[in-house]
Amino acid sequence: MRLATAALGVIAAGHDLPAFAMPSAYDRAFVAEFEQACVPGRLGYETSRQAASAAGWREVGQDAHPELDAMMQIAERAILEDDELDDPTFDATFYGKDIEGRSHFLVVSRSSFVIGDPDDPLNPWAYIGCYLYDFDATQPVDPAPVSDMVGKPISHSISDETITTHVWGPPCPMPRTGDTYLSYIPDGSPLVARTGFSGQVLKFETSEPDPGAPEPEPYC
Repeated sequence: MRLATAALGVIAAGHDLPAFAMPSAYDRAFVAEFEQACVPGRLGYETSRQAASAAGWREVGQDAHPELDAMMQIAERAILEDDELDDPTFDATFYGKDIEGRSHFLVVSRSSFVIGDPDDPLNPWAYIGCYLYDFDATQPVDPAPVSDMVGKPISHSISDETITTHVWGPPCPMPRTGDTYLSYIPDGSPLVARTGFSGQVLKFETSEPDPGAPEPEPYC
């Protein structure tokens, strides 16, 4: 149940990747803003919203940017119209902030749904998502600062004329958080029609603990 849709979940190996120099000041600022807004409250929707506000993000409407609106409409339909999911719910809060003098958008979301037997103790499934977008990006962000944030190397990458994506496995300092994706879709890519946007996104999702559950221990 990913906001960036299946297009950003495509993982492949064996492609030549662009050569990166040292990460730029912008690359580091982009990842630092994600870490400050998305990591501290990632286990809950309200705590994630509080963390975003504490990091200086201001709430905006879904229509604050046409690509934000288009992307969210696609994402919400994907969850609410999925025939394999019962009782789906979807909530999201949108934020804006300038990074290095350019407008960026942050999405904090909570999706929940039932899969299979409603009495299965795993139901309902609930995920907290945090997504940082630069719709004006014209080149990919260097992935090195993301490796520093999650504490592990890249697991998989793909790069061609339609998309550049790097994927990291679950970060051991952040229990219940899944894979981290850094993806860039250039203007003119056919994936724009599938995702609703072009530019850069950094994202992860976290499995919401049961109410009253103790704080999970890090994996490392």
